[in-house]
Amino acid sequence: MPFTPYHLGFGVFLFSICPYIDVISILIGTIIIDIEGILYLLFKIGVPHGFTHSMLGVMIYFLPCAFFSWIFFKILQKKSKLQIRFNWILSILSGLLGLVSHIIFDGNLYPEMMILYPFSTKTGHIFGIMNYQTIVIPLTTMFFVGVCIIFVKIVLRFKFKINLLLSYNLKLPLKAEEQLSLEEVTN
Repeated sequence: MPFTPYHLGFGVFLFSICPYIDVISILIGTIIIDIEGILYLLFKIGVPHGFTHSMLGVMIYFLPCAFFSWIFFKILQKKSKLQIRFNWILSILSGLLGLVSHIIFDGNLYPEMMILYPFSTKTGHIFGIMNYQTIVIPLTTMFFVGVCIIFVKIVLRFKFKINLLLSYNLKLPLKAEEQLSLEEVTN
């Protein structure tokens, strides 16, 4: 689907303002539903917005989102020697958030979607107040704002650690909060 990459904007922005979200799970959740649309475009199998673009699709895909996130986490843990615990509940909730956001955004664009399938086969726009431009522009903006926020956080974190290490090596007096952070950096 031509709209699929725009769904990532929501996940990137949400992760930038709430870093406790499982970023892999939410990003997978925002795009995995479009497997059905890709199968339709490439092989003419099914319909572009069928049962996966419904709450039934959300119930099918939320566990694979968490599972793929767990696999990625295990690979990252082995390569970087991280000692962080994987949080299944957070991963599942992040995947659900990504999946539901996909349904809401697509539900405004495609009138053939059956949001409540199999409980209802009624089709139509969810709100009927948004068109392609009113969804694409905010999602694109969310993506770029989210990337900028993440970049600034990384730069500030790196700069703070460099200042701590320089202060430690030069035996300069540190502020109280820097002393606490210095213990984290050296451990």
